[in-house]
Amino acid sequence: MKTPLASIRDCFEGVIPSIIATLDAAGQPNVSYLSQVYLVDDDHVALSNQFFSKTAANVAATGRAHVLVVSGRTGEQFALDVEHRASLVDGPVFEKMSAQLTAISSQHGVGDAMVLRSAELYRVRECRAIPGPPMLAQTFAPGTQDR
Repeated sequence: MKTPLASIRDCFEGVIPSIIATLDAAGQPNVSYLSQVYLVDDDHVALSNQFFSKTAANVAATGRAHVLVVSGRTGEQFALDVEHRASLVDGPVFEKMSAQLTAISSQHGVGDAMVLRSAELYRVRECRAIPGPPMLAQTFAPGTQDR
């Protein structure tokens, strides 16, 4: 793992939706948005499963997925290569994710539409930064800022 998960905690706050990509047994890709990527510990994340039927079938066939997370603070992107470990339907991780999803649902006025079916536990095999354009520094000379 090139980038420690603890160093990208702000990517797990849900400010910018994450993306999961999977392949079926024949190599056909599937991409979905995730409501939550929850940092479990230094080696594991849990993904919210509300609408995931194709993704779940692909993971059942291959055991693997790729997740893109984005920092809501900096816009930096990170790719996680993950291996499925378990489907959690109770316990502390499930309860925390379910409560967070309930809060998100009420904020967006969608009620029970976003019910957590399971928290899908994954071991992160690798976390790496996705190169992007360099940050643009403000180059205004004193006294020349736009008004």
